[in-house]
Amino acid sequence: MRAALALLIFVAAPSAAGAQAAPARWNPAAPENRQVLPTFNYATVESVLASIGARGERRGTPDRPALAVTLPNNRRAAILFGSCERQGAACKAISIQAVWTRPANVSAERMSENIGAFNRRYAFARAFLTADGRPALTRYLTADFGFVRGNLAVNLLVFANQSERFAAEVLR
Repeated sequence: MRAALALLIFVAAPSAAGAQAAPARWNPAAPENRQVLPTFNYATVESVLASIGARGERRGTPDRPALAVTLPNNRRAAILFGSCERQGAACKAISIQAVWTRPANVSAERMSENIGAFNRRYAFARAFLTADGRPALTRYLTADFGFVRGNLAVNLLVFANQSERFAAEVLR
């Protein structure tokens, strides 16, 4: 998992290139949102990303697929596929992760305090410091028996919102 994350790590800040594109307007009432995705793979996740105005770039290997994602709010993240079979065609889990460069003006002690406060305030995603001291946010989802497409869209949208809150509350 660390090797895959190392391939995808970048500052989880708004992308200048995508700042001008208007995100797609997600329709929570669309009938396709009730569909059950039998598994996670590039096709199933990329279609949901497109529906919420996000975009992904394929990374990783056939056995360990991953996506570098720009969320609708231009925050960046990585989606790592887990418990995969058939060279990534059928995965039972994904981990959505965002990693930031530690701000020079925030001490390590203060960063730990900020992360602890964030975790007490919000339960949706887990905030932590990576082994090399960078602040990070992660959300883990499983699809052992499928995953509702609309629920994946909501998870991605909430993660985008949480990454904004994380940047505002933890990094400043």
